[in-house]
Amino acid sequence: MANMARKAGVPVVHVDPAYTSRTCAECGHADKTNRVSQAWFACRDCGFVDHADRNSSRNIRARAWVLWRRGAMSTAPAPPPRQRDGAGRKRSAIASGARCASPSPATGS
Repeated sequence: MANMARKAGVPVVHVDPAYTSRTCAECGHADKTNRVSQAWFACRDCGFVDHADRNSSRNIRARAWVLWRRGAMSTAPAPPPRQRDGAGRKRSAIASGARCASPSPATGS
């Protein structure tokens, strides 16, 4: 995922996901009982209700934003160097003349 982000020019900041599933994305109240079920989140303090994964993802986004604003560097790894010596997947032509990637040369149809 991080390689795709780097190719697209999107910064990546890794955050600690601890307690994001039991912390309210609206008010910040953290409590184990906020996680009503595997699928649902309901804050015991402010009453906010959301899908549990969405609530967690909002918390992760907020943590990443704070780190980014403080100057955290992107942690997306550099993409691997492109091989230009013919290594990698072989390309072959199919009946229509279009080219496709295949693990071995085409045997004809």
